[in-house]
Amino acid sequence: MKGITFIGMSGSGKSSVGARLAMQIGWKFVDLDKLILEKQSATHHEIMQRFGEEGLKALEEQYTLELDFANTVFAPGGSLVYSQLAMEKAKDESTLIYLRVPPRIIESRLGDRLHRNGIVGLEEKGLAGVMAERIPLYEGYADYVFDSEMQSVQEMAEKIITTLRSRGLDFPYAVS
Repeated sequence: MKGITFIGMSGSGKSSVGARLAMQIGWKFVDLDKLILEKQSATHHEIMQRFGEEGLKALEEQYTLELDFANTVFAPGGSLVYSQLAMEKAKDESTLIYLRVPPRIIESRLGDRLHRNGIVGLEEKGLAGVMAERIPLYEGYADYVFDSEMQSVQEMAEKIITTLRSRGLDFPYAVS
């Protein structure tokens, strides 16, 4: 069965909602940020300091292209949307869910981590500039868009499962 991939900005809930969703439907969960940390022994911020934004984007693309999406919930970094090759693979092999969040919520959720999270383009363009650039890409790739603002992680996971089931996707092992 095709996987599920969450796309959106850092702080949108991709990892927390993705992990909860994977647990509820009995699928594997892959957080690309953690995978890169595990394989490179460095955070996104550290990789960007050593190899620049292009180095980080190349690693995100490489690990995504190596991923088996079957029965997997995948939470990549928000900048994966810059890799057409990786996004085409994700689109072919998974259902893409965009978690849309306004900038004020991202700033609130990330707090002082905003500038240490390794967000590609943030230093040059600021949060508003990065979001203006990425939103059309997220919307263009997304199969479904969910507003991730006031719901709990559990509520969002349940809403996604309900929506996907109503559109014909079945999760025989889902826990409600």
